[in-house]
Amino acid sequence: MKTQEYIETLPKGACRSRGEGLYSVMARTPLGDVSAEQLDTINAVVKEFGLPGVRVTARQRIQLIGIPEDKLRTVIERLGLVGEGRKYFVQACAGNSSCRFGVRDSMEMGARLEEFLNGFDLPAKLKSGVSGCPMSCGESYVRDIGLAGTPKGWTVLFGGNAGRRVRKGDVLAKGVSDEEALKIVGNALDFYAKNAKKKERTARFVERVGIDAVLEAVNGA
Repeated sequence: MKTQEYIETLPKGACRSRGEGLYSVMARTPLGDVSAEQLDTINAVVKEFGLPGVRVTARQRIQLIGIPEDKLRTVIERLGLVGEGRKYFVQACAGNSSCRFGVRDSMEMGARLEEFLNGFDLPAKLKSGVSGCPMSCGESYVRDIGLAGTPKGWTVLFGGNAGRRVRKGDVLAKGVSDEEALKIVGNALDFYAKNAKKKERTARFVERVGIDAVLEAVNGA
């Protein structure tokens, strides 16, 4: 099997060519969480194959860089699971598990949101951010789906974007429970999936149909 054919058998984005016969591989680190065993494995692989090192990406992933083509498959076999484990990217801050400002468990909610989103088939990619407090270290206000924790519950946001056309997400609800937040997210995504154009991100969708239409769909469901 040729290298490109092999790469296509891996999760999307798990391995990328960097030119001159070198590749990078993304270790699977859901919500940026890395166990001691994973760190040992990554460190051992970097040392064994004489790789230049790793970088921590903006998406809370650990990327091994500078892998020669003739070592690529062996590196991936040593690493084990690579790439995204879910259909849609979810980012989360530490929340009340280890941050003194955290008022809600953003890591647990992030994991629940990842599992929840796995059941959707959407017209474009979706990025979500879960933050344990209003300071929004999980970038909740500039994600397609955002959850920001407060002492009274979650603020639910929709239609944010951090790309070239930056857009702050609109508030769909405030002070809601975990279950209520997921229901609101589900209602918004159902409306989006049925009415969005192919490859239309939520930010552009909200600009086109208006946030009132989204709110009506969420509250009327």
